[in-house]
Amino acid sequence: MMRTIKHYRAFQIDPDGRVSGCINIACRDDEEAKRQAAALVQLHRIELWRLDQRIAQFDRPSEIVPQHSVG
Repeated sequence: MMRTIKHYRAFQIDPDGRVSGCINIACRDDEEAKRQAAALVQLHRIELWRLDQRIAQFDRPSEIVPQHSVG
């Protein structure tokens, strides 16, 4: 049995809302692609697309947002 591979793109979105990078992902299905894209979140928000359809969006965890100290 031959498995179908689907191609996705994970776009890195900078704080100004601009695309700052793109990572190609090849997976069996949307769920596998979502897991891989979620693992890419570091300094940028990630938007996962397949063709012209946005599959998911992953925001940066709040704990890595720079904190400004007072004092």
